Order: sequence, then structure tokens, then C-alpha cells
Amino acid sequence: MNKLKINILGLNYSINTQEDEDEVQKIVDEINSQAKNLVDDSRISVYDAIVLCLLEYADRYRKAEESADNLRNQLATYIEDASRARIEVDECHRELERLNREVAILQKLTSKTPDTFREDENGEAEEKKAQE
Repeated sequence: MNKLKINILGLNYSINTQEDEDEVQKIVDEINSQAKNLVDDSRISVYDAIVLCLLEYADRYRKAEESADNLRNQLATYIEDASRARIEVDECHRELERLNREVAILQKLTSKTPDTFREDENGEAEEKKAQE
């Protein structure tokens, strides 16, 4: 835990943080810039400017959390869809293997007795009748 001293619009604060000093200073600089603009433009007090900055950051945080939740939900949906698609692919592979085995069996049967089968008008294999 780092104990840091920061200054926001001339007000000194001591904070305890796990962040490194450079990261904290970037945040302090951003707050100082935004709060100074509020004080200069609106002629409001330093405390009011800091409160307004706080409100804006809280709003940004809430929106970022909502966005992260939406992304997590979308990701979960994509993972579910991918899982279902994978199951379908596996089922198709099994069906293909079954059909390939069936084709192999039919090829063996037709090669052994070529005269006992013929193709009908629909392209289907049918057994020749004895009288033909």
C-alpha cells in the first residue's frame, strides 16, 4: 500500500492506494484540469468543482460497468452459440461417417451383383425383378 500526498486545486490530501504514484498523478492532473476549468468558467467554489468532477467520474464508472456487463453477456451468448455449433458439427461428422460406411457397404453389394440392381427414374437404386 502506497501512502501518497496529492494536491487538487490547492487542497492537500493524503491517500493510501495500491496504484503506483505515476498513475495516481495522471488522475490528479486530469481532475485538476477539469476542476480548474469549472472554477474558471462558472465561478463556482473549489469544493463544488471537485463534487462536480466526482459526479462525472461516478457517471463514467457506472456507464463503464454497464458496458462491461453487456460485453460479458454478449460473450456468454457467443460462447453458448459456439458450443451449440460445435455439437452440430460433431453430429454432422458422425452422420457423414455413418453415410460413408453405408455407401461402402452398398458399393460392395453392387460390385458383387451388378445385374441385380438398376437405377429407377429418380436415380434411386432398386432391385431388378426376376422376369426382366
